[in-house]
This record gives sequence, C-alpha cells and structure tokens, in this order.
Amino acid sequence: MRPLALALGLIGFAGGAFAADLPFPPIAHEPIAYVPGFPSYFPWQGFYAGGQLTGADANANFTSATEPLLALALRNSILEDQQRISNVQVLGAAESRAAGVGGFAGYNWQFENAIIGLEFSYTHTNSLTVTAPVFPINRLTPPLSNGSAYDVILTGSGTMLIHDFGTLRARFGWVAGSFMPYATIGVAAARADLAVSVTCNCVQQTPPANISFTQSEAKNDAFLLGYAGGGGVDIALTRNLFARAEYEYLQFSPVWSITSHIHTAHVGLGLKF
Repeated sequence: MRPLALALGLIGFAGGAFAADLPFPPIAHEPIAYVPGFPSYFPWQGFYAGGQLTGADANANFTSATEPLLALALRNSILEDQQRISNVQVLGAAESRAAGVGGFAGYNWQFENAIIGLEFSYTHTNSLTVTAPVFPINRLTPPLSNGSAYDVILTGSGTMLIHDFGTLRARFGWVAGSFMPYATIGVAAARADLAVSVTCNCVQQTPPANISFTQSEAKNDAFLLGYAGGGGVDIALTRNLFARAEYEYLQFSPVWSITSHIHTAHVGLGLKF
C-alpha cells in the first residue's frame, strides 16, 4: 500500500506543477449566433421582360398562287373548260434567311419545380423576302372541240416580304438548378407584303388569233395567321437577370393559295421583376 500511495502522490504533484507553468488560464468563448444567408435560388414566378436577337428562315410555296388568277381570266373559255390551263404550275417554292431584333414579356406561375407561363414575343425584320422561282410553260394543245389547237405560253412572278411576326404562347418548364428548360405552344401572326402575277400568251392556230393578258394582285401589310411551337432554356445569371436560347416554328394558313412557315432561333436577356 505504501508504494501505491507514493506513486499517486507523485502524479498529483507533477500535474499541479504542469498547470502552474501555463501562461494563462483557458478562456471560455461565447457561442456564435446563426445568421441566415440570402436564398440562392432564382425566383421564376412573376412578371418578366427582355430583348432578343433572331435568326429566321422563311419558306413560301407559290405553286398554286397563279391558279385563281388564270381561272378568273379564262372563265367560260374553251381552253379552261377542256384543258384546265389554270392548273398549270408556273411558280415554285423558295426560302429566305434574315436576322431580326425584338423582345418578349410574360408571367410565370411556379409550383415547386414546375413552371407554367404565358408569354408574348415579337420580332422585326425588314429583309426577309421570299421570291418565287419561275418555270415558264410552253404547251401546244391538241385540236379542241372548235377544231383549233392552241399554243399556250405561261409565265409569272411572286414575292413575299415579311416585316415582322409575333406569337402568344403558353410555356411549360421545369426548374433544374439555375436552368429552366421549357416547351411552348400558341398562336402566331405576321405582317407581309404580297405580290403575284401571271402572264398568258395564247395563239389560236385556226383561224389565227392571239389572246394575251396579264393578271396580278398585290397587297401591303397583309396579315398571316397560324400557330407556333418550340422549346428553349432560360438560365439564371443573377437574382433577377436571366439569359435565353430557344427554337420556334411558325406555320401560317394559306393566303392567296400561298403557304408559308418560318424557322426561328432566338438568343436574349431577360429581367425578372
């Protein structure tokens, strides 16, 4: 027992000496209060607006554009009754590319990660002109019921100059971090200058006779109506600023038997209010 008591006494003496050698006693620190930071997510819900640059590829098909003009000019004639000259295709389809500038504005409703929105988009361009290719026709008919054959020469022209176009569309998106990919569907409208003409030179063989005429129609600021669909992605850059990249397809109803559509690519910047 005496050796054990001696050992414990030595350990206690050494510990006291070590504590005496410390420069100062340990200091107790107050607990640091928790300060919440600003949320890092982008608030997609609400009003927003922005500007965009556009690359547009317009296509117009003039294949049937001369048919009503010829049918009107040759109504009640033996050529139209027996040969259907108006069905002859003189013009074809063509496309044109141009750049444009515009803007967009809309409102988003957010449900967890799902986004539903309504948006108006507008693009202006003054050089999106589609010119129809021309395929002149020279046709000799067989003798008709009047006993005469006809030498028919047809030619024509057609242009569509699109000034601007816009869409009103619904958006359906999904939030993935700073990205919000989305799909769109809606209605589309465009403003365009249209011009179509056809020239017919018909020579009757027996007895010799010549029938020549030019039919044309033109309209400035004609409205094209149709639908639009596409998709893209919005990318949050700051608390209120986002970038955008998207593709959109616009299909228009026929005007003067001219069908048309536009492929577009947009890049832009938007501000969330």
